[in-house]
Amino acid sequence: MMECRLCLGPAPAETSVSIFGDPHPERLEQRIRTCCQIYVKRGDGFPDTVCLSCKTNLESLISFRKLCFRSNETSQLRLDDCLNIKTEEVLLEDVTWDDESSLPTIHQENNEICSKPFLSESKLVVHTKEKPFKCEICLKSFSRKSALISHEILHTGIKPNKCVICLKSFFHKHSLESHKISHTGVKAHKCEICLKSFTRQSNLEKHKKWHAGIISYTCDICLKSFMQKNDLVLHLRSHTGEKPYKCEICLKSFSKKSSLVTHAKQHTGIKPHKCEICLKSFFHKSGLGSHEISHTGVKPHKCDICLKSFNQQYNLERHKKLHTGIKSYKCDICLKSFMRKNDLVLHLRSHTGEKPYKCEICLKSFSRKSNLRRHKKLHT
Repeated sequence: MMECRLCLGPAPAETSVSIFGDPHPERLEQRIRTCCQIYVKRGDGFPDTVCLSCKTNLESLISFRKLCFRSNETSQLRLDDCLNIKTEEVLLEDVTWDDESSLPTIHQENNEICSKPFLSESKLVVHTKEKPFKCEICLKSFSRKSALISHEILHTGIKPNKCVICLKSFFHKHSLESHKISHTGVKAHKCEICLKSFTRQSNLEKHKKWHAGIISYTCDICLKSFMQKNDLVLHLRSHTGEKPYKCEICLKSFSKKSSLVTHAKQHTGIKPHKCEICLKSFFHKSGLGSHEISHTGVKPHKCDICLKSFNQQYNLERHKKLHTGIKSYKCDICLKSFMRKNDLVLHLRSHTGEKPYKCEICLKSFSRKSNLRRHKKLHT
């Protein structure tokens, strides 16, 4: 049984109507907002269906409102005729409206009738595709001034909309409202195939592509395919070497913004995730999760060659390279090869003399963190 968004009454699933799946030109959520003054949003935690009875009543109300608008328009035309005012003959079918205060108006564009109401003449540019409002910083153009104002906030770097729970900030209010859903734990959008739930309808739509096997974007270099354009953009950076996100503290660059955010936490020195068994702290929750496995003694990842077991898949993959004997990482200075990238990084410091790890007590520096850790024991 489903629950109706309007009357909260139970309704059989086969007779319930999805608010966001209605094919009607006037979307169902817009009609609910206009007639009932109830603002329905995807993922707001409320039921996203209406029962057949409420939908019928809503349609009756819509028809009555349209009748009133048509009658009012007809009366206005008659009044204009009485005053000898020439008016343009227009069609009044399927008139829509934005809110209670705006009456439906008609305008012609390319000899076609558009029944959508406009509050100002500036909104007519959506039909001409004209974009008269240009950003002075990046020269991007917009058809509406409100869109330009919203865009200009991005250049200021100011994020005025802050979440009171996690203090994360956003440029726009709608982004904050969408983010708040993640704190409620409500996942109202469920996949009908695998029953996995999502907080947002957009995430569900992306997930459905995996089931459908839809591949829309292909890399021209290696022909690897992706379902989302953003994934292709990130992949192309592996070919170009582009790393647009730079740390302001150590100037290290990253190809993904999420990688920069993860890296930046290391400069704060704050390790909020602590192991309840040995009290060891970690920058990230994922690091704590991997560490906690070591206390269980479980090593589910086993090498197929020597049967040695590991508690993490990463450690197993690193171990397997020892069996292949392949040394993929070569020093450009002395041509010495290494199986692991980290070993090459440590080796390069022998050429550069770099010693990034410094003792806070005697200020002595070391090229390896393990050497610094061993040195600190001398002070204790």
